[in-house]
Amino acid sequence: MTEREWQTASEPHAMLALLRCSGEPSDRKLRLFAVACSRRVWGRLDALGRAAVDVAEAFADGCAGPDELRAARLACQGAGGRAAWYAAATDPAIAARNAARSAQAGVADDALLGSEAAELLAQATLLREVFGDRCRHPSVAPSWLTPAVVKLAQTIYEERAFDRMPELADELEEAGCADEEFLGHCRRPGPHVRGCWVVDLLLGRDL
Repeated sequence: MTEREWQTASEPHAMLALLRCSGEPSDRKLRLFAVACSRRVWGRLDALGRAAVDVAEAFADGCAGPDELRAARLACQGAGGRAAWYAAATDPAIAARNAARSAQAGVADDALLGSEAAELLAQATLLREVFGDRCRHPSVAPSWLTPAVVKLAQTIYEERAFDRMPELADELEEAGCADEEFLGHCRRPGPHVRGCWVVDLLLGRDL
């Protein structure tokens, strides 16, 4: 897959296949993509399902252990849940693939959520949000990491305050950043989710 094909892909499965073959994606990134897919059908999830998604997200960031992940997954499976327990699957690559497919099936079953084609495109966009441009390797200049930038990036991540991404672009500019890849991503309407490649880079998290 070329850089242009990655940037214009309208479905996630070829992109996920590329990531798996490349050996580049971290377990955390794959898990957070799975969580983001499940959150897109949040209204269809019951309490057990939502709890499983929350545990899967906490597990991705090292805030929950494998026993908690397994318990959340088994609780969902026992109740017949779909998208939620896929996000909590043991293997993060399987979690990413099956959570995406389950969300697509959920949309297909509920016309109020939109079309399946629109969901495929939304998930492809989420992969670009989480993994960035796989053909480039952006880096952060140490001078950009002012206390204001780091504090705001941490707040955005911890509180899911993604409406503050344009504010982060302003702070980066104040710190001397003129990189349009960074600034443009922050100022796009989104969606932005946990695992956003810009926020992760600023916080020193894995890509």
